[in-house]
Amino acid sequence: MIGLPLWIKYNQRAYMYYVLTPPCKRDLSFEILLEGVNCKVHLDNADVWVESHQGNDVTFDTELIQLIGKAINGHFHIKKHNF
Repeated sequence: MIGLPLWIKYNQRAYMYYVLTPPCKRDLSFEILLEGVNCKVHLDNADVWVESHQGNDVTFDTELIQLIGKAINGHFHIKKHNF
């Protein structure tokens, strides 16, 4: 699912990203295309948005991932459930 590009400002720079796989009620993780790199983001045990590392050497700043996670969470209105 690639739609219009989304933008977020962090450290006086604008980052462009696309939502590839949106979150849902059963699985809060999502996948984005951030600066041309596929990035999977999920909530950890402390309810912090973190980037999943699957053989990808490129990592982004944790605060940037937090901002993107909050923006996507607000857009899709996802609440954490205990299943």
